[in-house]
Amino acid sequence: MTEKKTETTVDRVYQGVYEAISKRSLRPGMKLGEASLAELFNVSRTSVRAALKQLEADGLVTTEPNKGASVSLPSDEEIRSLFETRRLIEIGIVTELCRRKDSAVMQDLRDHLLLEDEAHEAGDHERLIHLLGEFHIKLARSLNNPVLLDWFQKLISRASLYAAALDDDSHEACRDDEHLRLIEYIEAGNQNAAIELTCMHLDGIQKAILDVAAKLKTGYHPLKHLIEV
Repeated sequence: MTEKKTETTVDRVYQGVYEAISKRSLRPGMKLGEASLAELFNVSRTSVRAALKQLEADGLVTTEPNKGASVSLPSDEEIRSLFETRRLIEIGIVTELCRRKDSAVMQDLRDHLLLEDEAHEAGDHERLIHLLGEFHIKLARSLNNPVLLDWFQKLISRASLYAAALDDDSHEACRDDEHLRLIEYIEAGNQNAAIELTCMHLDGIQKAILDVAAKLKTGYHPLKHLIEV
């Protein structure tokens, strides 16, 4: 019973901090005090430390000696490595989907595009980011490979968080009907076009995130948004 309770409180702190980062309530560089988090979530500092360790392992939190924990501003190398891994995996995914040409999977993806459009029109930044990432997870899920899906979901989760925290609200790298065009290439079994578009699509997202990260590293202060008009 005790072990189950500890796991639950750790997960609650983890999810709370994760969501705050994705909503930009917590920004890169902001301090994460153990005592404050313990009081906020009404949990022990042991649970907070465990949650922070998980967040650090996922690249979302940085811990420095004598300074404590703070929200990470990922390095350019971390961002590039993440998207390089995604490219390698997603090339394999779209190649296999082109071979299968499963009409039911394609219809499900088309239905998903309607949700993306709704979130975009409503200006719902958080939901749009989630749906854009979910599109890629749906691609992986359609292969019915649980091992692949488990690893891929972790990649998408981190990439989506970077996009939520660092990308601007336009998300032009994820627009221009690129998801729709990818579906059409897969339906046609056009592997070369699907691979080329996948690489271009991910390169665009990576560039958008790197551009904002570069701006943040120049005269950046985590509370600067409080005085911006």
